[in-house]
Amino acid sequence: MRIELTRDSVAMGDDVDAPHAVSLEVPRDTSVRQALAAIGVPRAYLATIMSGRATWITRAGDGTALAVVAQQWPEPRLLPAGEGPLARFADPAGTVRLDFEYRQQRDPDAEYEHLAQQG
Repeated sequence: MRIELTRDSVAMGDDVDAPHAVSLEVPRDTSVRQALAAIGVPRAYLATIMSGRATWITRAGDGTALAVVAQQWPEPRLLPAGEGPLARFADPAGTVRLDFEYRQQRDPDAEYEHLAQQG
């Protein structure tokens, strides 16, 4: 299964490479958690912030919030929609689109609670 990634820019200098598109292949039975680990979230793919605090929301191509990622956390925190197989977000060609929305230095716990309440 193909995953196509994009992420927001974190600063004007980061805009040069926007939308930071990357793609990778993973097995069809890959879970959201496994996909995020394969991508290297939060360290490898996402931009790091000098303050050491950055919050990101991982969204499927349809806008569904799947996880909250924080630079200061060791791993992403899955939202209820992020539990289970990634393939359910695939288009007819078998491609999953994931976008990482930069939420600046907002409190990741508060972002998680807000999104979890939305269902």
